[in-house]
Amino acid sequence: MKKLIEKLAELSGEVPGRADVLVVRQHPVDELQRRARNFLGRFAEATKLPTHRMELVQRKGHTLALMPLGARAVLYHESGAMAVHGGLNPMELLFSKVEERDSLIKLVEKVSASLPIRKWAGDATLRFERLWQIKAAASARDGKPTKPVLCRVIGAYRHFIGELPVLGPASMAVKLASEGRVDTLSLLVRGSTGEVVDHPDVLRPEIAARQIAGQLRALMGKSKINLEEAAKPEWMQFGYLSLPKRKAQRVLAPIYIAAVSIEGQQEAQAYLLGVSATEVAYMPLGAVPIEAPKLRTRVVEPAISEAHRAVA
Repeated sequence: MKKLIEKLAELSGEVPGRADVLVVRQHPVDELQRRARNFLGRFAEATKLPTHRMELVQRKGHTLALMPLGARAVLYHESGAMAVHGGLNPMELLFSKVEERDSLIKLVEKVSASLPIRKWAGDATLRFERLWQIKAAASARDGKPTKPVLCRVIGAYRHFIGELPVLGPASMAVKLASEGRVDTLSLLVRGSTGEVVDHPDVLRPEIAARQIAGQLRALMGKSKINLEEAAKPEWMQFGYLSLPKRKAQRVLAPIYIAAVSIEGQQEAQAYLLGVSATEVAYMPLGAVPIEAPKLRTRVVEPAISEAHRAVA
């Protein structure tokens, strides 16, 4: 698997010689609820979301904020993640036409800038990462397809610490309906206290690529597939890792994550694999998926495949 290792190492780009291991800021549940109530009040001012008669209902692992007209928010105790739903029906406020991608990105960034994100994320650096479009279409009675309708657009943002991305679930995701109406806002930003646990040397990309190739070989088991020919690297990234919204996390530690697809099969397979970027593993890893490569057939993911699903 020499070619795979060489290509993965090449895809990783520039990697620092050393990196900090940082303590994640923890918030007690009562403090999270107080911050959520304050944030939702500011959010309501910016979006005209009705928050009068807001009711907080604490459940195991999360708190529900119930508001008028079907609006609600979910606060996750372990991570401090929050998802705000504006109460729109799925097919309500559709776009009148399919806009140009650049125009939609400008709309997402304009709306995002108007939201009180700093009230929740503090001074965290959030950078726009990508845009998704949700469309619907049908067929006429004669079988001819109708023009697609743009239902929603989603802008995803990534948390950066210095120049290093915090990989994992989307740090912020804004789903918009027509006229820039906020359908859903999701936030998962694990802030640091600033305390540095360690400042270890970073493993070189070729070492990490070799470990990832070993993980892939183990996952494939006794398969007769010639991995030297079938394994195609999609990307490899270096950064910190944020766990899913229902997982507690004590530190932000550097890792490498890679996506590898297996070609030539009836059902394409895509593996997303992660390894510690330091000799000491500060967080238990395994196969850590970030985002499945875009394949036309079913994607087969490792066991902990929720690690990059955007906050719902």
